[in-house]
Amino acid sequence: MIEKNLDKQFSNTKKGQKLFIVDLESVSFYNQETLNKIASNDELYKKTPFLYLIASYARNGAMEWANKNYKYLSKKQAGSWMIYCFEKK
Repeated sequence: MIEKNLDKQFSNTKKGQKLFIVDLESVSFYNQETLNKIASNDELYKKTPFLYLIASYARNGAMEWANKNYKYLSKKQAGSWMIYCFEKK
């Protein structure tokens, strides 16, 4: 679902244009494998704050999509924030 929405939102992006993904790592720290484990275990799911799940899911989906459609350039950390820079292929 995330990929379809991103395709639509960024369909007019031209080659060479930059895309930045800004991530608050203090709430989006689960990788996709961990999210899948939490989602398939009712006890873990109920114990895990929803904010962590949704933020991690959104970050993982956006990063996967960006890596497929853009060239990764760099990242910069600013406190709990991570800023990823990509360029349209």
